[in-house]
Amino acid sequence: MGLVVQKYGGTSVGSIERIKAVADRVVRSREAGNRIVVVVSAMAGETNRLFKLASELSDTPSPRETDVLVATGEQVSAALLAIRLQAMGRPTVSFLAFQMNLTTDSNYGRARIKSVQADRVMRALDDGQIVVVAGFQGVNPAGDIDAWPRRVRSDRSGAGSGSQSRHLRNLHRRGRRLYRRSQHLSQSQEARPHLV
Repeated sequence: MGLVVQKYGGTSVGSIERIKAVADRVVRSREAGNRIVVVVSAMAGETNRLFKLASELSDTPSPRETDVLVATGEQVSAALLAIRLQAMGRPTVSFLAFQMNLTTDSNYGRARIKSVQADRVMRALDDGQIVVVAGFQGVNPAGDIDAWPRRVRSDRSGAGSGSQSRHLRNLHRRGRRLYRRSQHLSQSQEARPHLV
């Protein structure tokens, strides 16, 4: 059974109808026998709306609080897509950064991804669930939310660490671009991927 990672940008999840269309696409891939991880951006225009709200309250809003604010857009998209997939009879779970130990540096607004521990994701996949991940956010060493820049690059310095031998890379390229990346994992393989 293959593992397929799908990324949907803001335009793709920009309305309820488009979220329904994404759900249909995810279900088709699931029915083809794949295990599915879906990474979603905020609905089109939502991140800019949130930045604007912050700027209306302060000329120099705190970078930390701004990251807390703008990360909510992806949380909404992830939850809405999970709700739709569940309504279609597909077991689904959504994850935020802290639930996946998605670690970043402490550069608010321009955080770099250091690593993602995939154990919880893999357990959900092993249980037959579709996994929906909120993009654009990580958790820094202090436990605070960091937002990524619109163009995301990951630090691969830890890519070969531990016993995990397979990697899923580049879950995000551009915030508004839809792409699909597939990697096939043998059913007999016990190593868990380390997402970077």
